[in-house]
Amino acid sequence: MSAALPIWLQSANERLMQAYRAERLPHALLIIGRVGDGLHRFGQHLSHQLLCTGPAERPCGQCRACQLVAAGSHPDQRLIEPEGKSDTIKVDAIRDIANFMHETAQQGGNKVIRLTRADRMNNNAANALLKMLEEPTANTFLLLETESLSRLLPTVRSRCRLLRLDRPTTQQAQQYLQQQNVTDRLDDRLALTAGAPLAAAELSDETLAAWQQRVERFRQERGFSALAAFIADQDSEALLTQLMIWIDGAVHQQFNTDSAVSNLDAPLVTPLSALPTTQLFAF
Repeated sequence: MSAALPIWLQSANERLMQAYRAERLPHALLIIGRVGDGLHRFGQHLSHQLLCTGPAERPCGQCRACQLVAAGSHPDQRLIEPEGKSDTIKVDAIRDIANFMHETAQQGGNKVIRLTRADRMNNNAANALLKMLEEPTANTFLLLETESLSRLLPTVRSRCRLLRLDRPTTQQAQQYLQQQNVTDRLDDRLALTAGAPLAAAELSDETLAAWQQRVERFRQERGFSALAAFIADQDSEALLTQLMIWIDGAVHQQFNTDSAVSNLDAPLVTPLSALPTTQLFAF
């Protein structure tokens, strides 16, 4: 197993490499997971292994292909990501890789195409991709990565082998953070990111402080206008995420199910759990 991947991703990686060595790896993989658990890291690592031309353990880090990957200049790989203000993958990007698929691999090995947020394809792009999935070329692998399987066209899903990545246990997540030299407020960090260790490792002290401030203002502010003004100054995505974590934690408390509530959130989640469940779900 590769030490470059977090432990909870290693078994899935080993299964894929066993299939590859047995020449049974499908040409199109749809990898489902959370970015904060290592979704993109998994896709990047798998791509590196498929491009490596070493004779044994992959990636070997020594062959010409590995050197090109490390330099970000391997000619036989393509990375497709959402672009522009619309944050979508457009049809022109898919058409470009259609041409790439039919080219001969310059390094004499595999070609790999990664779509890091495949659910962000617009309809035209998804339909163009369908033609590529229906007419695969030898030694070319498409890796589609997504956090939201339901946003992909059913026809795209049906033409890929689905792989759901494991989520880490609390112990694995804490160990990962410690390995990254993150040793303070581990429980809070994991609670604020719904147990996603890669996301937890990136939380800054400023983010934690802003989170605490929102808890205090929502607990203490009784004036609607003042609270509305405070909300208007907040990052909307961060605030909505925090609100949903509060509601989620309150519902879990009501049903006595396992859900980590951070020390930062507890002063607000506990009184919320006293509200009728129907009100929480309605919100």
